Amino acid sequence: MAGAVIVHRQELGGGLWMQVSWQGQAGSPQAGQFFLLRCGNDWSRYLRRSLFPANIDGPTLTFWGDPARDDAFAWLNGQPDGARLDLLGPFGRGFSVQHQQQRLLLVAQAHRVAALLALMGPQLGRGGHVGLLLEAPTAADLVPPSALPPAVEYYTATEDGTAGEADGLAAVLPRALQWADLLCAAGSLDFLHGLRRHVDEARYGLRSGFAQALAPVPLLCGVGACLACLVASGSDRGRHRACVRGPVFDLTELAA
Repeated sequence: MAGAVIVHRQELGGGLWMQVSWQGQAGSPQAGQFFLLRCGNDWSRYLRRSLFPANIDGPTLTFWGDPARDDAFAWLNGQPDGARLDLLGPFGRGFSVQHQQQRLLLVAQAHRVAALLALMGPQLGRGGHVGLLLEAPTAADLVPPSALPPAVEYYTATEDGTAGEADGLAAVLPRALQWADLLCAAGSLDFLHGLRRHVDEARYGLRSGFAQALAPVPLLCGVGACLACLVASGSDRGRHRACVRGPVFDLTELAA
């Protein structure tokens, strides 16, 4: 469990970039683990909101999201710098990148990309390479290039054609998938199923260990008690609590 204090905020693209000083457990959270924020006073009747750090720098966590889309960021947007936050975590199992996996490909729908952004710094810091492929309704929904490390190769697709490829990511995915040692993804279940089809075609089948993805389910309690995060996974299609077993799963399990 942990508390936090808002250090700095700024508008970035169509979203809010929020830095908080976190006083938590020893060790550092992993990309893909999540925190639970209480939005309101101690007697708020609403459940906590899940947040994924977009950057992890020692005791400083950075969150990125759109106040118009996300109730947590709408509430955060109204809090002043220096405000204390009731923040618990980290919860769940995050992404796992092995040392030999030098070429990391991140693929996501823009409103779900935050957890993937936290993978970039560590990967580049150890001499690896990062490609980011992002899909969004309009250019305003994308992460602006200025928010990314210069070494990241960034490709976009928008539904209205205001940025990148108007026909989706299909034009760049085959080459990117052949380049990658590891794929990490975030998006709706339909998005993940489509991504699996692209992997099957580009790499002659999806093998366990090549691709990991965030389960697109609500994460409300962090301990599996509420059962809101049940997800069908594995070859037996059993139902598992994503906040405990995940929320990161091998894509062979999640999009079977």
